[in-house]
Amino acid sequence: MKRSATIIDIAKRAGVSFKTVSRVLNGAPTVAAELRARVETAMRELDYTPNRAARLLRGGKAHALGLIIGSPVRLRHTADPDRRLPTYTADVILGLLQACHGAEYHLVIENVSPADDAAGRASFERFLDLVKLDGVVLIPALCDVSWVLDVLERRDMPVVRINPGLALDRALCFVIDNKSAAREVGEAILARGHRRIGFIAGPETHTAQRERKTGLLEAVAQVPDASVVARQGNFLFTSGLEQGRELLGLADRPTAIFAANDEMAAGVLAAAAERGLQVPNDLSLVGFGGLAISEYSLPRLATVSQPTIEIARMAGERLIGHGGCTAAEWAEVVTIPYELTLRRSVAGVPRADAQR
Repeated sequence: MKRSATIIDIAKRAGVSFKTVSRVLNGAPTVAAELRARVETAMRELDYTPNRAARLLRGGKAHALGLIIGSPVRLRHTADPDRRLPTYTADVILGLLQACHGAEYHLVIENVSPADDAAGRASFERFLDLVKLDGVVLIPALCDVSWVLDVLERRDMPVVRINPGLALDRALCFVIDNKSAAREVGEAILARGHRRIGFIAGPETHTAQRERKTGLLEAVAQVPDASVVARQGNFLFTSGLEQGRELLGLADRPTAIFAANDEMAAGVLAAAAERGLQVPNDLSLVGFGGLAISEYSLPRLATVSQPTIEIARMAGERLIGHGGCTAAEWAEVVTIPYELTLRRSVAGVPRADAQR
């Protein structure tokens, strides 16, 4: 069965970015008339009907997509600042809600323990029995948990995996080139004269983010006198704060720090302020993800921008337009472009450090 067209297909046909297609679909008034006409023509040529699923509702069946997360967060009241979800998850939820709203679908969110044990499997199976879903979206780290994929495949459940790092032949996968993006970050930092670089990694269970460290190390390996000192974070602000304190407390502290996501980069920014260090005069700082916090911090954080909301919306649209594809027809790897956004948090090596 031929798969349904997506906004990526429309963007290619119209010769515009997928963001422009998204703006047209959402009725944004800022799109130029000529671009809007090209997008609408491409939609007609590709027979793109984003609301086809809404017509099915006239038969009385309620439709729903599921976002399954594998957060270690315990769903109980607590004052612990780490007992919350990363901002990235909120962006995914927003994108899925945008896709669901246009097609009159519901979005169901469930937290599943990634531990491979009988209790976890039974709980997940019970959830799937109780809530009838038309498709499922998996995000890191759960998108790389094989037993979860096994359960969904046995049920012939359409699945979209966002930013997986393993077994990309299973389900529809939206990915970015984490290694190339991180290599560009390293090259940009090195080009400004930095030779002592700190890196704060995300959780080990997030397999795709490991490529961010690999990409940085590849860039640094090309400069003989450059080095990297790494610390382990968990993608939350507090771990960026803690690991930032540790890195900045070293006798030979780094002059630049690359954090594997923007929340941790914001934590490093706070750690620098505690020590009376100014970014970028005393420390250059880069994050990853293009989260809102990177735009609202002072200074605004340099980052690798990935269109998380748009990716999630595309994931929802593909599930809504699944149309009974076979597993082989559905399996696909879609590589989403990223952008290295260099802002005021990156500068040359501080003079005192350059003279060492």
